[in-house]
Order: sequence, then C-alpha cells, then structure tokens
Amino acid sequence: MNSLASVQQTITIAYGPAYADNPIWARIKSNLLQPRQIISFSLTRQTEPGVILLDLNLLMENGFTEWREAFPEAILICPDSVDMDADLLIQSNLPFRQTSKLLEMACFQWVLKKERMESQHARSKGTLNLGKLADIGISLSAEGDLMKLLRKILTEGQNISCCDAASLFLIEEKENGEKELIFKLTQNDSMDFPFLETRFPVDKASITGYVALTNKELIIPDAHQLPPNTPYKFNRKFDQETGYRTKSLYTIPLTNKQKEVIGVLQFINRKKARSLKVTDEKSANVYTMPFDNEVGFLLQALASQAGISIENTLLYNDIKNLFEGFVNASVAAIEQRDPTTSGHSFRVADLCVGLANGISSSDIYSLRKLRYTGAEIQELRYAALLHDFGKVGVREAVLVKSKKLKPGSLEKIQYRIQLAQERRRNQALTRQIQMYRQGTANEFEIQKIDRQLDEEIEKLNHFYQAIIEVNEPSVLAQENRELLEEINKYQLISSSDELSILTPKEFKMLSIPKGSLSPEERKEIESHVVHTQNFLNHIPWTKEFRNIPSIAAYHHEKLDGSGYPYGLTSNEIPSRSKIMTICDIYDALTASDRPYKPAMSNENALNLLVNESKRGMLDTDMVQVFIDARVYQVIDTREYSTASEFASFSHHPCDYDLHKHDD
Repeated sequence: MNSLASVQQTITIAYGPAYADNPIWARIKSNLLQPRQIISFSLTRQTEPGVILLDLNLLMENGFTEWREAFPEAILICPDSVDMDADLLIQSNLPFRQTSKLLEMACFQWVLKKERMESQHARSKGTLNLGKLADIGISLSAEGDLMKLLRKILTEGQNISCCDAASLFLIEEKENGEKELIFKLTQNDSMDFPFLETRFPVDKASITGYVALTNKELIIPDAHQLPPNTPYKFNRKFDQETGYRTKSLYTIPLTNKQKEVIGVLQFINRKKARSLKVTDEKSANVYTMPFDNEVGFLLQALASQAGISIENTLLYNDIKNLFEGFVNASVAAIEQRDPTTSGHSFRVADLCVGLANGISSSDIYSLRKLRYTGAEIQELRYAALLHDFGKVGVREAVLVKSKKLKPGSLEKIQYRIQLAQERRRNQALTRQIQMYRQGTANEFEIQKIDRQLDEEIEKLNHFYQAIIEVNEPSVLAQENRELLEEINKYQLISSSDELSILTPKEFKMLSIPKGSLSPEERKEIESHVVHTQNFLNHIPWTKEFRNIPSIAAYHHEKLDGSGYPYGLTSNEIPSRSKIMTICDIYDALTASDRPYKPAMSNENALNLLVNESKRGMLDTDMVQVFIDARVYQVIDTREYSTASEFASFSHHPCDYDLHKHDD
C-alpha cells in the first residue's frame, strides 16, 4: 500500500465480519487509511466510509441497491459469488498481494470519484455565484438613488460573504485638491446604533486609508491582533463604546472605469451562519472565522460592479444637478425680465405636481387610465418650470408696455392740445382785433369771445385728462368710449393747416377695450409659447424628458379649440398639458396684485375654473380633482421669490384676462 503515499485525503475502509481475519489490515501502515469493521447497515452510516468491503451477511441484511443508494460516494467491493454489478469483485481466498492491489485500486477510484464530485460541485457553485453576480450587477445598474445603491451594495456583500457587518467609504476631493474619506454608510446584523457621517484624511494610518492609497485589498484575521510592523492601525473606538468585538476584516478598494479609487468597502466578522449574533468577544471568537480567497474573489467581483455603479450614479446625479441648475437659471432669466410675476413658474410647477398626483390616485372613471409615473411627473414639473421661457423672444417694447400708448405718445398729444389751445387764443384775439378795427367792438361781444375761448381751453384740458385716464390698461367705460370718439373727431382748422388731437393709430390704441395691448401686440405676447417650443426643441433631451417641449407648448390650448397657438381640441392635447393649463390659469388669477389688476380670491378663481370647464374649455374631471383634493393649497405654505416693488411694468403671458377675445 506504499503507493498510496500520494493520496492527501483520509479514507475509511469498512469491511464485513467475513473479512475480519484478513492479514491485510495488520499490514496497512498509512495514516490516511483507516480500516474499520462493520457488522450492520445502520452502524455503517456512522463511519462515513470511502470504500466498503461487503460480505454475504451484510448483503443478506440489505441488498446491493440499498447499499448503493445509502452510500453513493463510496466504492463498493463484493464477493464474486454474488451475481451483481459491483464496483469491484473479490474472492475471499485471494492472496495478500492481490487483496492489497484490489484495495489500492478501490482507494484510487474513490479519490477520483471524490475529485470528480468536488469538481462538479465547484462548477455548480461557480455557475451559481456567476449567476448571482450577474443578478447583482443588473440590480445595481438599475438603481438611481445613491443611498439605496450603497445599502444594496452592503447587503449583497454581506449575503455573499456571510458577514455580520459592512461599511462603505467614498472619496471626495476638496477645493484645495486634497482628498478625504467620507464614512458614508454602515450596516450591522447584531446591533443598532446611531450613525453619523464622518470625514477623515486619506492616509496610511487607517486600514481604509491604506487600502484607498495602495489600491490593494486587505484580509485581516483579527483586527485587534495586527502585526507590529503594519503601517496602519485599527480604530478600537467603536468596539470600546459599544462592547462589540471586531475580529475578521476584508477591506477592498472601489474603483471606477479608469481604475481610479473612488471609495472603500469593508466587510466585518465573517460568520459560520448569517443568523448568528456577534455581541461580545466570546461570541466573536466562537461564531466568526477569517475571510478566505474564495469569498475574496466574489467580493472583488462585487466591488468591481459596485465601483462602476457608484460612478454612474454619481455622474447621473451630477447631470441631474446640472439640469436642475440649467432649469433654475432659465427661470431666473424669465423672472428677471418679468419681476412683477416672480415665483409664477415655481408655483405652477408645484401645482402641476400636486394635481398629477391627485389624478393618479383618483377614482373618477375617466381618469383611471391616467396613472403617472415618477419620471412622468418630473417631466411635467420641468415643462411647467420652463413653460414661459419663450418670453425672451417677445419684443421688450411689447412685454413692458404698461399703457395703451407707446412711450412718448402722450407727450405728443399734450403738445398738440397745447398748440390747439394757443391757436384758439390766437383765433379769439384775431376776431377781437378785427372788431376793434371795424368799429363793431362792444363789451358784450368781446366777453362772449372770451367765454367761448375759456370753454374751448377747458374742453381741451378735459380731453387731455380723459386721454390720460383712457391710456390706463383698464376696462374702457362706455362714457369714455363716447368721449374718445368726440376727441377723435375734434379738428382745428387754421389758415395754415388742419390740426387733429389724435392720429388714427393713437385712436386705435386708446380704443383698446381692456388692457394695454392691441390685437397685434396680443398675438405677439401669445407667440411666447411658440418661442418656448422652438427653444426647448433645440435641447437634446434624454428619453425620459423628450415630451417637455410639447407639454409646455400646449398649455394655452383649450379643449374646444379656442386656445392658442394651434387651436387644438381635446384629443390632440396631451393630458399633462391639460393639467398645466388649469394650474397656470389658477395662479395667474390669484397671484399677488399686479399694477394692472388685483388678485382674485381663491373662491372666485375656483368658480371661474368650474365655469370654464362647463363651457368645454377645461377638463371637468381634472378641475374637480384640483378642487376636491385641495391641490391649490400646496402653494399656500411654501415661500416663493417675489418682487417687493414693481420696478418695471411687464405683461405676464399667462394672464387669463389677457387672452380673452370676447371683450
């Protein structure tokens, strides 16, 4: 049996009583071979034999098939007098040398069989682990929330390594170029404790700092028993404060696609079973064990996936922050051009989010198919924030037109009136001089001319005051309309020319029934939605935000086709544009007093929305949700930027009254 010296595993050879006197057992000198006599089927189970030498008595107790099923990993040797398919056959009267050779052959068969089974098990386990890692990779890549991603990384690492605790550190570069480690997250199966995010320098003094600097993993069997020559030290503060016992550690760097270290993963106290609790030094000594290379390989694969996932998530968050900054900057640009309506875009965005959420949970039959996802609501929010950006394409002269007449026109009219008054004075004086020359002058006629002059001067003064009043962007009263007609007809004919107080264009502007804009100027204001759409169409939106241009462009469309700029009807208008229309009108009505109109009460504004929905202009059920869910209250408790004073007049393109053509 000397040739079995190369065998590295202990083999138990179980034999039946019929072979007890065989001299082979006394001559086996290997410590790896353990002969053991068996007398029954049941007692054989306790020996876990690699080779079983059956005799007739054992085969009579249980058939060969039962032995094979009970010991599938063993090599069975049977006497040749039994007609069966055994692994090896033996004659009871075989000489020693042949018996030795037969047992040696059986042992080698067991070794080969064991190796095949272990190889198969390893392949199966490897396939299982690869499948698990693939599933973990898919799961990590799908997570966009950074903290959820970090928790998932720690949880999966604990599952893979069967460890009690895990921590994650991220590297952040400061403004001065120095790097520091942020203790971002930790998880512990055995105890709960308050966690506080902390920061410390990246240096070799700590285990995590050492791993971050060297980009090499560390396997430590006992954190409290580090070799004296190690450059790093274990911080015992947590163990001292909580009574916990940190023993085995596996610390591994997290790298990005460029192989740069962006963080560190640390797994603590690998356990014999995940359910075991490590609460003190005794339990740590009993329940924990060191991390090995097999677990290390899996954790390295996890760390590789985790590093890339963290980098992608951080990059995605940077893009989101960049986009948020762009949107906020765009809104700021809008509000700087229109300080009288500061906060409108943010209020409309908050109202839209509130109404979309209300619709998503509504039981109204027509709205049941509208169940907006978080991404769709975010898309609506961005569209609402940018819905008025097209104001930058409206001429300044129209946008800031605070009166019906353009700047300078009133002064020209005043000059004409003063000129008319002077001409009236000249005409009166000329008549009086002529009367004196002709000798027909008398006190009564002279006074009559003076009274007529005074009346004419007063009339022209009254005209000017009326023009000032009519020039305001208010509703044109009937008496003012008639007076305006009189002023327009007023003409002063002199020897040199014919003088009119108003030009045809001035009369047209002053005749505007409400507000300060002519139909042409109103159209230009309305064009802001087209400018908005054109501007937003130039932005390379990601797939989740590709509908922003159309949502924003249709927020002035009405279900009956009376809206603008395209006159779309209900089926052509996106549902989220319908939401924005309702929210936009409500805020335009209830916004703080503006120079040209007072704010409307909530009750009146809601009644107007109901009336518009009954007229077929707004979605009735959406308006109902807006009211029943009290969506309008979401802006009551929030602060929005406001202009303390109206530094300059500006038309708000979304003012409800501005676009009513039935005046």
